[in-house]
Amino acid sequence: MQYELLYIVSSSYTDEDVGKVEGNVKALIEKVGARLVETKRLGKFRFAYPIKKNRHGHYILTYVEMEPTTVAKLDEILRMSNEVLRHLILRADEAGGEKFELVQFTEVNLDSKEDRPRRKREEPTAEDKAKVAEDIKSGVAAI
Repeated sequence: MQYELLYIVSSSYTDEDVGKVEGNVKALIEKVGARLVETKRLGKFRFAYPIKKNRHGHYILTYVEMEPTTVAKLDEILRMSNEVLRHLILRADEAGGEKFELVQFTEVNLDSKEDRPRRKREEPTAEDKAKVAEDIKSGVAAI
């Protein structure tokens, strides 16, 4: 049965080191008794939140042929690996299998404070001023 394995490698690794990690993961896959079909480097992306003190990571998608009983073994081995920050194993037919196109993250550009129009403050009415003055007088009288 074919599975998709998506794993993330720390951004502290160079491209050469990421290649070595790919080789290590390939060796782990073969050690479990599975067959590597294809590997794609999806690129380096920013995380939504820090993972093990990392803000970016290299995403690698791998297609693997293996028996359903070996999925748990591979999952456990990858969980113990220090090189892989996160991983996810899905059956390829459940994952969709359609071609997809990655969309680059673009930061939202908010207007700076100086560019935004200032909110107009309402001037206090005569009634409000009288009420405040009376509150002050009664507060002073209570002392």
